[in-house]
Amino acid sequence: MESSLETLREEINGIDENIICLLSKRMEVAKKIAALKKEKGIPVEDRARERTLFLKLENEARRNNLDEKFVSELFGAIISHSKNIQNNILEEQK
Repeated sequence: MESSLETLREEINGIDENIICLLSKRMEVAKKIAALKKEKGIPVEDRARERTLFLKLENEARRNNLDEKFVSELFGAIISHSKNIQNNILEEQK
């Protein structure tokens, strides 16, 4: 039992590392988006895009048997951080 528990924990650790790498990639793309928004004079916040994204995420959550509220809260935090990064970049470039 202990060895299978350890194996499962190692699997979780690997998944967590993958999540961190994907979050890092997402934030790098957010920086590129900020540069384009600055160039084109587009505001950081796009509520229509966010609504569409959250609907898509809720559907994905249901398809994957995940709690929709959990997924919504998780991505709410991710999107909030992404917007903070974008706002900081736009402020730096003024």
